[in-house]
Amino acid sequence: MLRLKGGDPCVFGRGGEEALALAEAGIPFRIVPGITAGIGGLAYAGIPVTHRDVNSAVTFVTGHSSDGAVPDGVDWEAIARGSPVIVIYMGLRHLAAIAARLIAAGRAPGEPVAIVSKATTPDQRVLVSTLAEATAAAAASRIEGPTIIAIGEVVRMRAALDWVGDMGKWPGAG
Repeated sequence: MLRLKGGDPCVFGRGGEEALALAEAGIPFRIVPGITAGIGGLAYAGIPVTHRDVNSAVTFVTGHSSDGAVPDGVDWEAIARGSPVIVIYMGLRHLAAIAARLIAAGRAPGEPVAIVSKATTPDQRVLVSTLAEATAAAAASRIEGPTIIAIGEVVRMRAALDWVGDMGKWPGAG
């Protein structure tokens, strides 16, 4: 039997939960990690998750809890204060609430945000906006999940590092 997941199954992918269930049932298993979207998907979109001139820390956070709500267990104020770059997995549906919490905790409304939809696929789309305007921009653009959302100054580097192009095609592809 095989359970195939994209990215790293142990980063917001329930890989740990599933492996524990297999271990408890006495079923042998292997975990073969991939590159998580918060790193690989952003790099493919021309956004380095770290850069020495911008940040020395990054925080990865889920955009929803197991019941589908904004996670209550996340200390949004601490993240807003302490992390120069925030990467949100599966956060499109709750982006308005998350952005409001981060702004209320001191993040600048004009801070750059990138929403990467369907990262690394031919259907990849990237929307760059600001923290205050990202929700409205996402709705207007009709960007779809799955998404990875990057918040922070590293987003500005996309202008120079977008080697794939907004259409998600290889350079020179028709």
